[in-house]
Amino acid sequence: MDAEALQAFLAKPHDAIMATNRHGKGSQLSPVWFLWDGESFLFTSQKATAKYANITRDPNISIIINDTATHTGVTAYGRAEIVGPERYPELWDTILEKYIPAERREQVAAAIQAHRRSESIVIVLKPEKIVDWAALTSPTG
Repeated sequence: MDAEALQAFLAKPHDAIMATNRHGKGSQLSPVWFLWDGESFLFTSQKATAKYANITRDPNISIIINDTATHTGVTAYGRAEIVGPERYPELWDTILEKYIPAERREQVAAAIQAHRRSESIVIVLKPEKIVDWAALTSPTG
């Protein structure tokens, strides 16, 4: 994928699967919504999650974003940084605009406000490596 195709792919509302490292065990996989800002993947979460505990202990994470309709995807690896939501004050609204159709946003507003008031965090992954792929199409279509 060239840079323009990568940007277009990451702008779509694909779910990502984040892998964090559990203490002395295998990976924990979590579906997450994300925003790509051109340099980093941004995710929202809460301090009361296993994902938060795993990252504070071992910040090495990976994510995969897979479009099953086009058989296209991206995998990214790196060290996560946990920051306060004040660093990205518009992140919630931007993620909601990406994933929730306008006519449904009011329906989820109360739940989102409760989540925002909790001990919210932002996980920032500035990838050390990105691998992308696209399906090969057959000559017959």
